[in-house]
Amino acid sequence: MDKPIYTITSHRDERVFIHAMPGHFISSSSHLNYYIGTSDIKHNHNVSVDAAMLMAQYYVERNIHVDSVLCLYETQALGAYLAHELARPNMLNPNPDSTVYVLGPEYDASGNIIFRDNLKKLISGKDVVILISCITSGKTVERAMESVSYYGGRVAGVTSIFSAINQVNGVEVNTIFNKDDVPGYEAYPANDCPHCRAGERVDAIANGYGYSLL
Repeated sequence: MDKPIYTITSHRDERVFIHAMPGHFISSSSHLNYYIGTSDIKHNHNVSVDAAMLMAQYYVERNIHVDSVLCLYETQALGAYLAHELARPNMLNPNPDSTVYVLGPEYDASGNIIFRDNLKKLISGKDVVILISCITSGKTVERAMESVSYYGGRVAGVTSIFSAINQVNGVEVNTIFNKDDVPGYEAYPANDCPHCRAGERVDAIANGYGYSLL
């Protein structure tokens, strides 16, 4: 696949960036005309730290209490930096609770997020932020919300690197990048994809971990 790759920087911090590659991509719930690359924010220490600071502003400015960060699709490092920012004293909250937990999901055979007995205490009775790299339809976040609720937690917020939607189940998405940052970005239902109707081949299968060429 020989496609151009565009670098898009955040208008709030030019050191934070994603990549956008046009094409015909399939995710678990949609067909996409762009693949959004978030690897630098997830895996580059310097970029990840700066991105976490942007994400934390949302909760600090709204005085939203956070106990735990549930990290989806390899966002644990980013989640750790986010937790660090949320636990730091600031002008609005000079004496925060110094403990913010960070954990990743485990999935059962049906794809549901489960928590072992030693981790349930990090969810039950806690205010939980769900952190994810990209949100397209919101279905993955919805399942994470259901799991947090099932284990007795409260969803304090949803945070993403890129999101094509503004809210999930009535919860506003705190995101660094959105559709306005990627002009022309579209997600289509699998049964109503203009690329498929035009007979265009699929370039790759994509999910929160990356993409695999076909």
